[in-house]
Amino acid sequence: MKKILFLIFSFLIFSKVNATSVNYNITNFFIDATILENGNMEMKELIVLDGTFHGYVRELEYKNPKLNSYTPGEINFSNSAIYNAKGISNVKVSTRNVTNEEVTYETFQKVFTPLIRSLNDKTAKDGNFLFHNDEDILSYKMYQSADDETIAFFISYTIEDVIVMHEDVAELYWNFIGTNFTDKISNLQIQVHLPKIDLSESFHFWAHGDITGEIDSYDRKTILASMKSLDKNTVVDIRTTFDKNFITSNTLRHSNEIALEEILKIEEKRAEDANKQREFIRAIRHFAEVMTYIYYSALIVIWFYIYFQFDREYKSDFQSKYYREFTGNYNVEIIDYLMNKNISPNAMSASIMNMIYKKNIEVEELPTENKKQKKYKFILKNNDKVTDTEQILLDFLFEKIGKENSFTTTDLEKYAKSSRTCESFSKSYHEWKNCVIKDAEQEKFYETNGIPIVVGILALLVSILIFLVVVYYHIDLISSYFLLPVGILFLFYTLLIKKRTRKGNEDYLRWKAFKNFLNDFGNFKVKELPEIILWEKYLVYATVFGLADSVEKSMNVKINELKEFTGTTIYSNWNPLYDWHLYHIINHSVHTAFSSSIVASQANANSRNSNGSGFGGGFSSGSGFGGGGGGGHGF
Repeated sequence: MKKILFLIFSFLIFSKVNATSVNYNITNFFIDATILENGNMEMKELIVLDGTFHGYVRELEYKNPKLNSYTPGEINFSNSAIYNAKGISNVKVSTRNVTNEEVTYETFQKVFTPLIRSLNDKTAKDGNFLFHNDEDILSYKMYQSADDETIAFFISYTIEDVIVMHEDVAELYWNFIGTNFTDKISNLQIQVHLPKIDLSESFHFWAHGDITGEIDSYDRKTILASMKSLDKNTVVDIRTTFDKNFITSNTLRHSNEIALEEILKIEEKRAEDANKQREFIRAIRHFAEVMTYIYYSALIVIWFYIYFQFDREYKSDFQSKYYREFTGNYNVEIIDYLMNKNISPNAMSASIMNMIYKKNIEVEELPTENKKQKKYKFILKNNDKVTDTEQILLDFLFEKIGKENSFTTTDLEKYAKSSRTCESFSKSYHEWKNCVIKDAEQEKFYETNGIPIVVGILALLVSILIFLVVVYYHIDLISSYFLLPVGILFLFYTLLIKKRTRKGNEDYLRWKAFKNFLNDFGNFKVKELPEIILWEKYLVYATVFGLADSVEKSMNVKINELKEFTGTTIYSNWNPLYDWHLYHIINHSVHTAFSSSIVASQANANSRNSNGSGFGGGFSSGSGFGGGGGGGHGF
């Protein structure tokens, strides 16, 4: 309870740092501990921070409240409060700028700038520290700001009466990193020096914590524990037994027991458990490694299978680059779905042009002051031989947008752009579009097979499972970290598969060759071109491919060549559907209307709600009923 209250107090009193501006890593944490003959331990700590911060708080704890109480002669050598120290004294804190490359144990010998104690948080600044003592916890808040810099905080102190005396050996059992250390450490190094070189059978040492750490002694006097990475809130302790004659003090805690044999049993059991854990991790790693390679190998095979079975188009005997005939007994707008498996505004423009070609719609050029800026009026003449889908488009154009069986391109653009009618435009457009798609689906251009998607989902799930195992067990296997993106990529691939049926592929290749013919129309010699009576229909189909403007211009050039070729003026009145401006204006108006309706709909969605209570908000509908008004115009 005291620790919880202390943490709350530390948060309230010491939380001067703006967390949003703090971004750092502990790149190095070096600890140098020397056991003295009087049973104390001299501590030196070097905490190296890299990044942006205002300082660092280090909490020193000399009593572990989780340890069980003890009675001499009845010691639990795996969990006993006998290992707590008497206190901490002689604490000094200082800082200096460093580079990560130069940080070693030799850095302890460099000159550091001592920090000066401040009495309260309000007056503390860089170069100060705040101290708080809560019985068994000493907290030091050290102020030293850094902006993308590397700073080392140096702390030295003495742990009093930390050595425990047994009948046969002396023992140190100490948590150098506690559970309240809330930062990840990139490189942890701990040195523990005995008072003398110990050549006796009493000398043993162990470390506990993350099993990836290592501990050694190179001279039977100094113990070195190291870890390349330590997660936050992970305890690291070191335990060592040594010759009890190295300690001269008679005031230390005594267990009154023969301890070494029991300690060895405990540590052998812990080592056995750790080794089992390591074996398990090795098995998991091997499993993950094998599964990763199996996954990649299987995915390559599956990917090829999916491609050849469900994605690669059927072979066709049709190999021509150009084709001049009209394929299939379906309307021009359906070709857009065959080519792209979608319906674009080009399809609507082509459908309108097709009904003009079939004489369902008549076009009347309107007088304008500027002859270059032509305007047209579209008049509904009849409904002869129109499909249900075409009838939906006619009703939309001539009943909703136009009036008295006529409309202009200006009417179309205004209807789509207006905030009052943009939703109606969008709804009608999608109604017509869905009908076109329904008509196109009846032609069975594309295969429907859910197997690739199911395989893609299963492949992603397998990659997720292997990836989670790798992450959970901290397995350092680079190839496994690519499993998830590869699985996602494969799923996207299966979702994008749109294989055509044999009929669909045959029609697609012919229409593609037809498009090539229209695109290269101007490159053909006049004697190679079809009869001129078909040219007007070609322009209708050029519209769905987005080629109407260029094709019409090429046709006008060829008309002049035909005059020279035949030596007559039979083609002098060539004027396909009035002139090429019509194609351009219809296509431009449809695309503009489509884009304008999206913008207007978004504006409606983003506008503030109206407030009937009269306390602000968005505009309400029903304008024009107030007194007054006025207008204006330019001159």
